[in-house]
Amino acid sequence: MGGWAYECEWYTLKAGGEKAIEYRARGWKRSAELDWPVFEVDGENVAMRPREMRVEKRRQVAERTEEVTLKGDVDGGIQLTMTLRVCEKTPFIRFRYALGSPLPHRLTKEKGQGLTYFACQGEAGARRTEVRLSTYDNLLHGYCLDEIPAFAHEDEAMGPILTEERDGGWMLTAYEHGSMYPDKFVAFYRTEDGVALKAVKGNYWAGQRVDKGYEAIWLQMGGVAGSEEDLSRAYRTFELEWCSPNRESRKPYIFYNTWAFQERNRFYNRQNYLTSMNRERMEKEIEIAHRMGVDVFVIDTGWYEKTGDWETDKRRFPEGMERIRDMLSERGMKLGLWFGPTSAAKSSKVYKSHMGCRAALRGKEPVAFPIWETEESWGMCLASEYWEAFADQLIYLARTVGVRYFKWDGVDMYGCSMPGHFHGDESTSEEECHDSFRFQVGLYMSKVVDRLCEAVPDAIVDMDVTEGRRYFGLGFLSSGKFFSLNNGPYYQSYDIKMPEDVWSNVFVNPGPARTWICRQNLAYDKWIPSVVMMAHYLPDDPQSSQMINLASLVLGQNGIWGDLAGVSEEGVERIGQVLSVYKRVREDITRAYPVVYGRPGETFEAHEKIFGGSGRGAVCLFANQAGEYRYRMSARTDEEAAVFGPAKVKRDRDGVWIEAKFTESGAAMAFFGGRG
Repeated sequence: MGGWAYECEWYTLKAGGEKAIEYRARGWKRSAELDWPVFEVDGENVAMRPREMRVEKRRQVAERTEEVTLKGDVDGGIQLTMTLRVCEKTPFIRFRYALGSPLPHRLTKEKGQGLTYFACQGEAGARRTEVRLSTYDNLLHGYCLDEIPAFAHEDEAMGPILTEERDGGWMLTAYEHGSMYPDKFVAFYRTEDGVALKAVKGNYWAGQRVDKGYEAIWLQMGGVAGSEEDLSRAYRTFELEWCSPNRESRKPYIFYNTWAFQERNRFYNRQNYLTSMNRERMEKEIEIAHRMGVDVFVIDTGWYEKTGDWETDKRRFPEGMERIRDMLSERGMKLGLWFGPTSAAKSSKVYKSHMGCRAALRGKEPVAFPIWETEESWGMCLASEYWEAFADQLIYLARTVGVRYFKWDGVDMYGCSMPGHFHGDESTSEEECHDSFRFQVGLYMSKVVDRLCEAVPDAIVDMDVTEGRRYFGLGFLSSGKFFSLNNGPYYQSYDIKMPEDVWSNVFVNPGPARTWICRQNLAYDKWIPSVVMMAHYLPDDPQSSQMINLASLVLGQNGIWGDLAGVSEEGVERIGQVLSVYKRVREDITRAYPVVYGRPGETFEAHEKIFGGSGRGAVCLFANQAGEYRYRMSARTDEEAAVFGPAKVKRDRDGVWIEAKFTESGAAMAFFGGRG
């Protein structure tokens, strides 16, 4: 059978042998074995077990991360390609399959969905946990993490992470895709002797030609000799440091975004969203953002003349965006811009050259619509040739204008069922064409990001997932990061009739309430590091609100928006002081596994982010009523602390304590290793 073997301090691996993958973590008594994938081809289920697998190519894709490509022939003239990415610093591997053939084989669905990615034998009575990422919590108006006993209440476990207790430790398998629960495209199923990962819908369309090539999604696997918490700690580090080759997206930059003031101008001052979108306002905010300690200055929607071409609006920025870039660069900041990836203005060059890529649902006439007070635009299908045009435009802007942060907004998963793109042909039913689009649109988003980052390695792409129906899961996180929460719920989210002439969101004011909503996302930090789950906090006076927002921000979500020009001089100085100390230990905070006491909104809440390798990091306390509180840290550290707020750090034989006395609701921060 041939194949390839790999060994590191974490595990031993054999790929391409009798089993597709044989994986054994150090300390396990036996290996976990994944069977070869099964595809339905020309009406028959075919186990894609090659006669012999040979190594075709090896390359470094990132620091300490190697990609190995194996290829082999399957009966019937089909070639199977297996690509693996391994890293000596983590117990987790990524792998995927591709099919090809010189013969006119077709993928069919006569017997079902027709694709089993793998099956793995388990252990009798083993505990399993479904780690579900994409449940939408309407109370929070955002996604939330659920950890559920797998198969206890459903036959299909959506995951995308499944953990399993094994003799000697815990194992994890996962897939890289995304959608809002319960809209499943891939799912885990319990079998007689273990678990199988299978397609649910949309993974290919009936009649798709193998000779044109088929590439499956990335899969993940790994394990530890230890507890399920040991597994989650290792996986969190994998997602932070080794999963994505686009490492810039994992750095704890502090981001400022102009959108909140644009909304305030609209709802409070009765002006247009784009009234403040001009050089004078941006330059004023840049000066303040620099004093506060912002790293990335993001200009939200309206900076462009028209969507699709994404050229700077010279009426608003007469000297072009280059002047803004230079001003930011002189102050050590990066330029970020807003984009709508699926919009192209009627008169744009990119639309005129890609008219056949317009997104539409069959039976419905597409409608052009204005994008935030700019020219009417058509919706464009990313699962078409348009994806390359969009990617190339981002690369052009990165190279000429110096954009390094790209905020993507409004990418809905349900927008196209037209044949002739990359998600069906003229023989494909409308339902299947739509399912295929919904499956593939996120994959093409990752293609755009990876193409951009290959050309511009320090680029960052952030996808807005603040609403439902988005591509939420592990798929996009292997390329970029999430803009996870902004303003939270609307009045109608709570069945409250919206008052006239007010902001449609509920949580837009300074104070503790907004931070309760945003901190809910920190629950992901057990598995998915908070640095890739950005939320935006308010810099507004008074001091009590600033302290609560800053104590929330430094736990890793790292976003700011508001009216910078309206913040007092004292407030600007206060924010700058806190963030300058935060920057001394932010790498440690980013790497630290979370310890949390209490929940957002409760009387008392504590978050501990101390990295065990250094003893550095932060502890943030939140109180929702006056009183004296005492918190004993889980970590032991000899590092001195810089403290902000009504708190003191004390040490005794029982450990390190933080004592705080609040006269009203508020927050306190202790940065260990932050005293310079």
